[in-house]
Amino acid sequence: SLLNLAKQPASTVQILGAEKALFRALKTKHETPKYGLIYHSSFIGRAQARNKGRISRYLANKCSIATRIDCFTEGAGTSAFGERLKEQVEERLAFYDKGTAPRK
Repeated sequence: SLLNLAKQPASTVQILGAEKALFRALKTKHETPKYGLIYHSSFIGRAQARNKGRISRYLANKCSIATRIDCFTEGAGTSAFGERLKEQVEERLAFYDKGTAPRK
């Protein structure tokens, strides 16, 4: 449910869908996966190979914030927060790609 997802930390959101690989890595003492289902996002696909982990972590943070906003705000019914979070992810992608500093 949305409440259970809102309670999860961003690091858990980042590797959702990769639980099998995570536990296998922990059991065999190998590297843990960087991303799960979030890897199929168009944001991750547009990032360069060396920045995929960074963008994955950043996108998971923003997804975590968005789920908390959706879950814990009553009657907001607006997409302003989601649009602003999407802009922030776009700015971060541009920063990693072209070096243009994101707004504060």
